[in-house]
Amino acid sequence: MEIDDTRLADGPHREILLRHRPNQDGTACSGCGFAYAEISPLCPHVADALREMAAIDTRPQKQKSSLGGYSTSRLRVMAREHVGKGRCRRCGFVYSGRVRLCPTARRIAAELESRSKAPVTQPRADQGLCAGKGSAWNVTGHEAAPWKRAMAACSICPLLTQCEAELESRLAAGAKISEQIIAGRLFTVRGAEVTAPNVDEFADRRGRPKKKRTRPTRRTAAQAPAVPTVGRQLALFEGAAA
Repeated sequence: MEIDDTRLADGPHREILLRHRPNQDGTACSGCGFAYAEISPLCPHVADALREMAAIDTRPQKQKSSLGGYSTSRLRVMAREHVGKGRCRRCGFVYSGRVRLCPTARRIAAELESRSKAPVTQPRADQGLCAGKGSAWNVTGHEAAPWKRAMAACSICPLLTQCEAELESRLAAGAKISEQIIAGRLFTVRGAEVTAPNVDEFADRRGRPKKKRTRPTRRTAAQAPAVPTVGRQLALFEGAAA
């Protein structure tokens, strides 16, 4: 498998990829002599370097991509393409005992999870279930199902105790939590908490159209009907003034 070194960042991983290149026949690594096979197209050094680089590139803060523009059905088709035995048949990523999905497949899974179209999974051992999928924990729209899903995920998250402590500290300091779900607790735009039994009722209230308030019209002095005085009434009849 050819490695385009013009697209690689500087650092130790780049040096590894430059040293461990295919030989002239393309049958073995020129750096360590590893013999390629159908399920092992890269030597262990190159496979480890690419795996580390992929892990760096797929951290939550760097996951901004164009996947949000694809439909759910298209994402599912792409997910079925990024699979394989030993390596991804679509992008060539080499799997390991702990990494069974290529970077693209992981990003697709995160996008589907954020749309509530796939089970919520833990991206890494030291991260919460919401890592990289924060949009699913935002209170938007007026559907209760995605909010309940996020709250349920928080209840089984291994970092729940840590999130609860951080949330209580923020609330005690006077912070306002607006339209978010944190530690399994839902907060409105004004920072009020909605308990789990009241989520459906809260969703119904958000979905109701707002009533327009009609203000009563005020009559001005010019619009009020003129009330004639007694003297003017008498002046309408002949001889009234006599």
